[in-house]
Amino acid sequence: MHLTKRLNLSAVDESLRQVEAHWNQIDDDLDRKKIGRKDTPFTAVVRERMMAAYSYLDSLLAQQIVPFSSDGIPEMLQLNLKVHYGNDTALMKEYHLAIKATAEKFRKQIIPVEHWYRQHRMDHPLKIAAEIYVAILGSPQLFIEGNHRTGSLIASWINMCAGYPPFVLSPENAIAYFQPSSEIKHFGNKTTWKGKSRLPKYRKSFRAFWESHIDNKFVLPTFRG
Repeated sequence: MHLTKRLNLSAVDESLRQVEAHWNQIDDDLDRKKIGRKDTPFTAVVRERMMAAYSYLDSLLAQQIVPFSSDGIPEMLQLNLKVHYGNDTALMKEYHLAIKATAEKFRKQIIPVEHWYRQHRMDHPLKIAAEIYVAILGSPQLFIEGNHRTGSLIASWINMCAGYPPFVLSPENAIAYFQPSSEIKHFGNKTTWKGKSRLPKYRKSFRAFWESHIDNKFVLPTFRG
């Protein structure tokens, strides 16, 4: 029998509800600390779509599908779709051209990310998760939009398949999360001197953040599947 970690979706939802309730304060703090306000406010709609994505991730865990397997790679794109559209099939149909463009970008950009993963798959899982997040968010980004949200889901997926808890956004960790994420996004272009010189620092700082902010309260008691 295989031990499988599963998400405590109720705890995830409660944490995201707290982010929604405190979003104006979080956004003001981001502005005050010169991190920058977020383009997408964390509304009830965003929360509901994130919960659809977390539920989908939980189904992948139940099926024991792992990231960067032949079955897992296409599911990364599905997580991005859930982040944007939730379970709204009518909305997906309306935005079919955007979905097609996202899929084309993903298929191109996943190749070097997968290559890095294959080379480093024996590294510590938390290092792999943090580095994959940086690779998703840094230029060129893996998806057209939603790289922060989808990146945290994919990194949490890596965590949980290795026996570690996920990261879930909360009012307490939001500033610490968005600060390095904003820097990675801004300076992540390895083709520039500034990007090359700064990216290692952000990899190191984000790994430290990642290891400090994963939480077992978002994991159900281990069961046998």
